[in-house]
Amino acid sequence: MSNKNLLSGRDKELQEMAEQYEAAKAENKTIYLDADDLADLADWYAMHHKYAMATEIVEYGLAIHPDNTALMVEQAYLFLDTQHKEQAKGIVERIAEESSEVKVLKANLLLDEGKEEEAEAILDSIDDKDDLANIVDISYMYIDMGFPEKALTWLTRGLKKYAEEEAYLAVTGDCYYAQGLFEKATFIFNKLIDKNPYSAPYWFGLARCYFDQQMFDKAIEACDYATVADDEFADAYLMKGHSFFQLGNEESAMENYLQAEKFHLVSRSFINTFIGLNKASKGEWEEGYDYLEKAITAEDSYDLALPSLYANAALCLHKMGKKRKAHQYCKKAYNLAPEEIDSYLIEGRIYMEEGEYEKGVKKWTQALEYAPYADTWHEIGMCSMEIGQLSYAKLAFEHVKEMEPDFEGINERLTSLYMLLKDKENFMKYNQLCEHPFKLEELNRLQQILQEDNQEELALVMKNIFNALQ
Repeated sequence: MSNKNLLSGRDKELQEMAEQYEAAKAENKTIYLDADDLADLADWYAMHHKYAMATEIVEYGLAIHPDNTALMVEQAYLFLDTQHKEQAKGIVERIAEESSEVKVLKANLLLDEGKEEEAEAILDSIDDKDDLANIVDISYMYIDMGFPEKALTWLTRGLKKYAEEEAYLAVTGDCYYAQGLFEKATFIFNKLIDKNPYSAPYWFGLARCYFDQQMFDKAIEACDYATVADDEFADAYLMKGHSFFQLGNEESAMENYLQAEKFHLVSRSFINTFIGLNKASKGEWEEGYDYLEKAITAEDSYDLALPSLYANAALCLHKMGKKRKAHQYCKKAYNLAPEEIDSYLIEGRIYMEEGEYEKGVKKWTQALEYAPYADTWHEIGMCSMEIGQLSYAKLAFEHVKEMEPDFEGINERLTSLYMLLKDKENFMKYNQLCEHPFKLEELNRLQQILQEDNQEELALVMKNIFNALQ
């Protein structure tokens, strides 16, 4: 639990409420709290990924305060957080009040259904659009639904009036982070920490910024401060585990993953999946397969993840020389999810590496039939580059450029590809479009590599280069 002596304001109050409620429950006693306090307490438990406890609090509150809007709104959000959308809709239909928080909830549900215009119409009907609570709620809704640029529009409303308010700064930091503006987000989270140095969420916000900039030591340090403030803050243990893993310290990574598991943030299947995929990405095929197999056979394995697990395990098996079993695992993936494209992409790669080019192209074509998007072409291009199939990479990346001219990193990929193909005209064309074009000294350094005959090795070298350019 949080160290109460380090907390201030509402954080300390909620910690004390949680202790009072749990103590009363242990003694089979009842405790009275008003509806708003109970709604906030349920949200506090949800933030700590204790969804069962949050649900219990809401149900307890509704028994004392029937049909209370704040509690029903919190109940609906809990259903959304746990992927029970129909139940959330049912709660909304029962709410008679048309308060701002109810309208934001309704807009959330509409956005989830892709009904952006209808969601915006509801938000436009809110009377006090410049109220801090409304700005924060709406901004978080847009951030959570993947529209941080729309959140920024709402945040602009409150810039002059609320620029130094913690709630406003916190959502601003999260908005910058969601947009990939890590330096701006870092500045905001440091400012928040100056205001409230014992807030686990603020330290975790800073840790996320460091992690995404590959500053793993700093991410670990920030996570340490987060867990000093709240030693049950599971997100910090997970982030710390990822950071140690990236630094090659797998023992410390596992220690932190187990802490995250202890506080119900992740399952053992998730841990094995994460490690297995990372091992495979490093070419440690046998170890990768062992972890993925553990994830597949785990009792807590997630059904929706199984197709991807089988497909990635198939790639490991292929690399281990177990051709027949690799294709059997791909078949299992198809049977579980015929429209999951990762399986087709991976088996296409396997066939390509086996020299079965027609079969490989057929699998990639199937992936494109299910997902005829730039992302799919990009995956095919990346795979083709890695295995040295430059003609397929050229076809794929040119499709990406045609479909989405501003696709992230596509100019760098085409520049690298045409360098390999020794196509000076196209190399110059795309190099000048890169955010960080190749310089003369870099080209001289690569000249010797480009004279080699081993195209597969060259492709791998260039893949590493344009990954670094992202």
